[in-house]
Amino acid sequence: MKMRNLISYFIITIFLLFLFSPIAFIIIGSFMPETELRAPPGSRLWFARGPTTVYYQYVFLAPFGIEFPSNDPYIRYEIRSLVILNIAYFSRILLNSVLVAATVALTNFFLASLAAFAFTRLNFRGRVSLFTFILVSRLLPPIVLAVPYYVLMQALGLINNLTSIILVHIVLSLPFSIWYLVLYYRTIPIEIEEAARVDGATLWQTVRHITMPVASTGLIAIALFSFLASYNEFLFAHFLLGRIDVQTVPVFIASMATATDVYWAMMYSILTLTMLPMIVAVLLILRFINISKLAGAIRY
Repeated sequence: MKMRNLISYFIITIFLLFLFSPIAFIIIGSFMPETELRAPPGSRLWFARGPTTVYYQYVFLAPFGIEFPSNDPYIRYEIRSLVILNIAYFSRILLNSVLVAATVALTNFFLASLAAFAFTRLNFRGRVSLFTFILVSRLLPPIVLAVPYYVLMQALGLINNLTSIILVHIVLSLPFSIWYLVLYYRTIPIEIEEAARVDGATLWQTVRHITMPVASTGLIAIALFSFLASYNEFLFAHFLLGRIDVQTVPVFIASMATATDVYWAMMYSILTLTMLPMIVAVLLILRFINISKLAGAIRY
């Protein structure tokens, strides 16, 4: 038994190292001068002058017309095309991603909760067929829908508009949210809702004051899932948002990675800042999630 535990811990440790090593390297690289970062591993240049925050300073100050401090003593690598990389737009692009993801999360929170309540508590014609259609709709590969959605948004005049990507992300994430909440609602005893109706509560009052508070853990979970899925989505954002001022973070990072001049330290700084909204969202929401309840919902 001890040997089995040791093997399990070893495998878990290897997995965690494989998972977190790139993240650690990104954070460390964002504080290293470009010359040191490009030096071979083990070179004396590594950390020769200590960490620098000059790349973060430029990200935050570039929107105000501040040029990159090329004469900074920490920097020994000539920066020539940061203007071409559109670093000055990053703050706005990050705000775009957070705005889109938050809107998608809130919409999923309300629409999925009402839809799941209808599927689990109401008996209406076509309920099974409609629920099956919602689930099957998510089986289509996203790339199949990219061109049709582009044509549709072009007809609606929503190309290069954040509204287009919000609508697409809602359509893509809502089926999973409904499916998950249907499973979650089935674990809630229906008797407490019936007792509220007997006491004179309307259907909406029952949903608002009984079902949703009891299912708050599941609702927060699908809101978090929707936020992260929208925040990291690339394919449709790339198709629908071509103008730089309306792009989202994944599209912007992809354009940096494929640029003629790749500046790793600057890219690592932007990647580190990109992770912050997701980390904050997870930490805030985890305060309200009961992990044991989630495990119970998944088990059912």
